[in-house]
Amino acid sequence: MGELRQKLYSGWLDQGKKEQLMMECNYFASIAPKSLFDKINLKEKFDAMTPGGRTALLVVGIILALPLLLIIMPLIVPVVIILLLVSMVTRKMNQSPEYANYDYWNRIVNPTFKLFDDKLEAGFRTNPYDLVDTEMPFDKALVEGRMIKPLPNKYLTTMYSTASYNWEDYYDTEAFEFMGYRLYTEHTDDDGHTTTVTYFNGGIFKFHTSFSVNGTVNIMSTYTKKNLFGIEKEKNQFKKIQDKEVSVIDTENHEFAENFDTIATYDEEAYKYLTPAMIENLLYLRKQCFFALCIKGNVMTVTINDGFKGATPSAFGPTTKPYYAPRDPVGDLNQRIANYGNAMISIYELKDILDPAGRRQ
Repeated sequence: MGELRQKLYSGWLDQGKKEQLMMECNYFASIAPKSLFDKINLKEKFDAMTPGGRTALLVVGIILALPLLLIIMPLIVPVVIILLLVSMVTRKMNQSPEYANYDYWNRIVNPTFKLFDDKLEAGFRTNPYDLVDTEMPFDKALVEGRMIKPLPNKYLTTMYSTASYNWEDYYDTEAFEFMGYRLYTEHTDDDGHTTTVTYFNGGIFKFHTSFSVNGTVNIMSTYTKKNLFGIEKEKNQFKKIQDKEVSVIDTENHEFAENFDTIATYDEEAYKYLTPAMIENLLYLRKQCFFALCIKGNVMTVTINDGFKGATPSAFGPTTKPYYAPRDPVGDLNQRIANYGNAMISIYELKDILDPAGRRQ
């Protein structure tokens, strides 16, 4: 078992670094702007009331709020916009120079990873050559590698969080990379209604495998859809399989054929990977999630809608500096540590399903 796994399973953390990070979190809370609710301590005052007093306050509040809501309902949208603008201006004015210049990524996000292992960091290498042999943007490489649905010419992206462990060591089968990622389009019509179409929203996982393949092997989850006559037909949401450079693989396993499409540059490379035991593993995983994988050399890339167990798109977040000071800096840090640990255990669980021989004993 790799060093990081041993630490994760035993709950080990660098306590010296954790104490320093707690001090850093408290310092950040002291320089960050306070929200209006925190300034007037509404929550603390409400919690200090007796149960009867809280009930009475809520009843009176509802009675007073109903007629007020009827009066301001037509003005609710402009009022909300004005309040948001006032909040943004006020927040900007209340920012101290220390907060404005605070490097949240390097002073809190990355040091949290270092509590587990020095080789762990926030980051993801968007290398298209892990998927295809031609230079192109990583998003397009994901489409070409049949990892996500084909994208339109114009689209938007959101990166939720990232993680990387010892990826520079090409032969370390315990190495991994993860990115929570969303690709989508937004269109606003003449009436102001916005339509959002999501092409991918989930986790992208990268592993160094215990084996290596020539060319590429692609395995894609399929789904069934009924036609006009009510007959179910197998569908593939990825780039159409029509390239002459690849072969469609038939494993002669009916259940596998119903759940996956498999293509490979060389048939024998796919058959070496798709042993009876691996087919069972892939079917087991398919019951839990919709996914696609691409193996090129000894790099396996996996895309999973919504992520896998604790490895959700935002598992390693938030990575951006909060607008307001946290109410409980130490509690927030402990929750972040728990989320990181659960996510990495889930990442290794996924790796063990897809490459059991890569787990160190």
